[in-house]
Amino acid sequence: MTSYEHWSLLAAFGSLAMGVIAFGAVAWQLMMLSRSTERDHDRRRKQATMEYLTANMDRRKVLFDDGIPYERDHAAIEALIGRSLSGDAAATKLITSYLTTYNFLGVGAQSDAFDRQVIDEAWGGLIISVWNNYRPWAEAQRLLHGEPRLWTNLQWLASQMTPRRTAVPRAADGNVPPQADPATR
Repeated sequence: MTSYEHWSLLAAFGSLAMGVIAFGAVAWQLMMLSRSTERDHDRRRKQATMEYLTANMDRRKVLFDDGIPYERDHAAIEALIGRSLSGDAAATKLITSYLTTYNFLGVGAQSDAFDRQVIDEAWGGLIISVWNNYRPWAEAQRLLHGEPRLWTNLQWLASQMTPRRTAVPRAADGNVPPQADPATR
């Protein structure tokens, strides 16, 4: 092999090595871009979740002022459900407006527009309580309207939340009973 061939071969391998290194650098940059995009998407999803929850705090206050009982006031909720099921259109409208907030939250969580972990941390116990309290009403509405999909997003969301309280039920003095796993009730 002549020295010209030797140098040509060495230059070819050098060019190959440079190409492999350049390809590796581009692949690494693309991987870093992908990670950055994923982190940004995660941050935006969490931000959107917090914005929705914050915006709905005002909506919940209006509904409480209009007559929706506090989530842990089981007797008042049962009375409101009873009024609705006996034909009180105002009670039905109030419950529908209230549950729609949580149902939309479930739609957002299922579609990955909202972050389930943020929802669980902020409102998890509340969502479980809402579903457990209004489940009989939701099931009655499904039968009444012949629509088995009514409130399924809220039901799904409640099943994704982590029960946290383990308090022992107390007398009918308004104290809070323990949360149950909504998927098994």
